Amino acid sequence: MSAFTSWVSEIAGENMSNREIAKKVGMTAATFHRKWTEDAFVSDDAIVIARAFGRSPIEALVALGSLTEAEAKKAERGYSLSEYTTLELSQELLRRIQTSAETPEYLEKPVDEAAKEIL
Repeated sequence: MSAFTSWVSEIAGENMSNREIAKKVGMTAATFHRKWTEDAFVSDDAIVIARAFGRSPIEALVALGSLTEAEAKKAERGYSLSEYTTLELSQELLRRIQTSAETPEYLEKPVDEAAKEIL
């Protein structure tokens, strides 16, 4: 059983059959059964299933493997800088500095060659 089908079983409860789950999510029993046995659920299926059971689509996408836990946490917080920790802000700042930092050409040459060009 995949992580996603385990998650569906968990949110549906022990007493709900796959046929009942399919009906609740608006899928034919045959289609649901095929996707279940082949582990062929896609993101749209995960979202529909989550909504049918009153769960977060983000939680479903993590269970399916379409999103990572880190991406889900970022989505929960939104994009307001005030919601990020000082460490997270510092790490992003360092990443940006490292990405944009260019080594001056004269530092890539031996000292005696660079000195000749400067003088």
